[in-house]
Amino acid sequence: MKNTKELYFPPGLNLYVGDHHNYEPLQSHTFCIFASIVSNKITIKNNGEWVSVNRHGPNTLLFYSSGSAVEIAFPEKEPIKTITITFTRDTVRAIIDQPDVLNGLDNGLPFLYLDETVPEAERYIHKLAAVFDQDGPSRFETYITLLHLLKLTLYRTFVIKERYNSSGLLKEDVEKLYAIRKILMENSHLTIKIAALSKEVGMGQSKMVKLFKQVFNRTIYQFAQKAKVIKAKDLLNSGKYTVSEVGYMVGYSNMTHFAKAFKKYYKVNPGEYLKNVLANKI
Repeated sequence: MKNTKELYFPPGLNLYVGDHHNYEPLQSHTFCIFASIVSNKITIKNNGEWVSVNRHGPNTLLFYSSGSAVEIAFPEKEPIKTITITFTRDTVRAIIDQPDVLNGLDNGLPFLYLDETVPEAERYIHKLAAVFDQDGPSRFETYITLLHLLKLTLYRTFVIKERYNSSGLLKEDVEKLYAIRKILMENSHLTIKIAALSKEVGMGQSKMVKLFKQVFNRTIYQFAQKAKVIKAKDLLNSGKYTVSEVGYMVGYSNMTHFAKAFKKYYKVNPGEYLKNVLANKI
């Protein structure tokens, strides 16, 4: 790792914060939660195959075991800031009483999961990323935040529903699913048509719908809604547009529906969000 600082907590729970372009293989019997704070494009290598992960926004989370032999690469000239949490099965046994989780953490079954971070996880990730800043959280606050993020990730992975195991999909299917994701992010202002999307990527409709939800933990329509509010947040952050203008720009004709969708993800209505943006620009 380059320019990386670390904190160690018992039992076997470690936090690394820094900027690096490759991540070394994990030690045996260790699991990892990894998120990049700045990079919008990373590439992962699992079982000898490189797969591009194109993302809008900073927080796609990777959760994998030592046996998956994962490597991570970033664009060479892009600023990077990451957090990496490593832990063991004993770590989890000590902090959470959930048999489903412990069964999932089977060292004999290598896995790699990719997850779209929910707003709650994003708050934890950014708090951990600031731990070495001058006004960052205390060691105790950091430990509590680590536990929250760990529990949330384990719960979403093993308890809510069966998650995506990269070894269970063909490389071609993975590439098509990320192509769909990219289309949704880049065309957030348009109405989604499943048939047209299926034809564009060359995947059957029923298969596409099923695998997309399995991999990204959202239906295509749910992801399209999230794409709209992410784009809306970016536009509001510019301070150049009114709430109504932003709503129309991301495809909403009803501003009440826009405000409801925005508040669902960011816990504040777009008018209040814009007010705070403009206040900070003064």
